[in-house]
Amino acid sequence: MKRNLISKLQFVSVLLVFIVLFIVPTLILPVSKSLLERMNPKEMELFFPLLLLFGCFIACSFWLLINNTTQSKLTVFLKLASATFLLYPLMGLVESVFWLDSLNVVDNREYVRIFFRILITFILFSAYLSLLYKQKHPTGPTEGNILNIKLLIQRLLLIGVIYIAIYNLFGYFVAWQFEATRIYYTGHSELQGFFTMLALNFSDPAFVLVHFFRGMLFGLSGYIFYTMLGCSKHKTTIILALIFGGFGFQLIMPNPIFPEMVRISHFLETTSSMLVFGTILRYVFDYGKVNLPDGTS
Repeated sequence: MKRNLISKLQFVSVLLVFIVLFIVPTLILPVSKSLLERMNPKEMELFFPLLLLFGCFIACSFWLLINNTTQSKLTVFLKLASATFLLYPLMGLVESVFWLDSLNVVDNREYVRIFFRILITFILFSAYLSLLYKQKHPTGPTEGNILNIKLLIQRLLLIGVIYIAIYNLFGYFVAWQFEATRIYYTGHSELQGFFTMLALNFSDPAFVLVHFFRGMLFGLSGYIFYTMLGCSKHKTTIILALIFGGFGFQLIMPNPIFPEMVRISHFLETTSSMLVFGTILRYVFDYGKVNLPDGTS
């Protein structure tokens, strides 16, 4: 009974700490006045309820992660910090440079502030999770979860291709079905066919290279999370899916870049696609792996 109560209180603390760490960096590195002026006041009325919802999703994901690993506190911190760095601040910087520059809504200084705000949040969040974590028994990473360099590179290249496929499928069949999204990006509401849009996307080498690179970054982040886990395949799949789903879930938050319906379209698109992507990662990393005697692989 006491142990259950402590566990529940610790989970609540993870949620509250994440919310605080989400807000504090904006006080240290304030959002530019030009971006604040673009915020929709009606959307901002929902900021804290949506932040609570986002925080719950993140807390659940990482709570499951730290309760299904057996590595040392230092290893947990280093891996969490590395994986979340790839998943959030670095990926955010890549997205900012590739998309926001073309939309002309953010200056270069704001890119840097966004990067460091996210970095502060997830470095400190990783530190808190590692302090909270109690090592179950003194073992290193599950041996069967470690791939040699050659295999890892092969899997990351494959993941890059898989990501491009998922991105285009969900981008078209979810986000692009919203008229507001088509108007926002193209200036007109015409819904062209999937293969027409696919050909248009692939005619731009920068589009292909950037998304292939993003896929590999996501894959490397996923691999780090994967090596932390010492649980069943079923649990590993759920945890990876939730962690990557959280990357999309952040788009539920009001922001000055997208009008409300465009933001909702990307929230639905990215959350659903990254849940699928996280699920696929486990199968990619598990492929060809010999089951361990304890059945954890």
